[in-house]
Amino acid sequence: MQVQLDEELWEMEDSIKLEEVLARISDTAQAKGRLVTMLRVGEKEFSDRDLLPGLLAQTAGTVGNVMATSQSLQHVVNQGADSANKFGESLHSEGATLTHQLRQGFTQFQALDDWLGRLADYVEWVELARSLHASQCPKKSMASWLPEMLQARDNKDPVRLADLLEYEILPGLPMAHA
Repeated sequence: MQVQLDEELWEMEDSIKLEEVLARISDTAQAKGRLVTMLRVGEKEFSDRDLLPGLLAQTAGTVGNVMATSQSLQHVVNQGADSANKFGESLHSEGATLTHQLRQGFTQFQALDDWLGRLADYVEWVELARSLHASQCPKKSMASWLPEMLQARDNKDPVRLADLLEYEILPGLPMAHA
């Protein structure tokens, strides 16, 4: 089967599993400081959320040729900056509401859990941007507070959660400008 990543083309055995093909594509892109941004398997385009275990376990010969396109990490970060900033503003607003609720004795943690999941996505993006602009990001990483936040969540400690949100996490998130 043929595998293409940008302009690079190579052959792989038809008997190899699709997950191994995709791992090689990802490793090759990563070695060049790039991120796979488009993936076509056979005639179908896939996102990472479409790559379920059943598909990944199939042999490459049964799914067809694989074609991927990548972009530099710097380009991906630059293109996503506005969206990430808006996402951060939304997280700040929701976090402020959660802080208020926690201070009022809110003990239903599902909303907090959902917010923490979105915060983790945001922190992942921020850390990637920070790694590309290391000299321009002297601020302490938000990721450093996440273990303490998760511990407070596990302990069902609304006061500690509210304190961490208000004094450690929210100041690191962008605020919407009116």
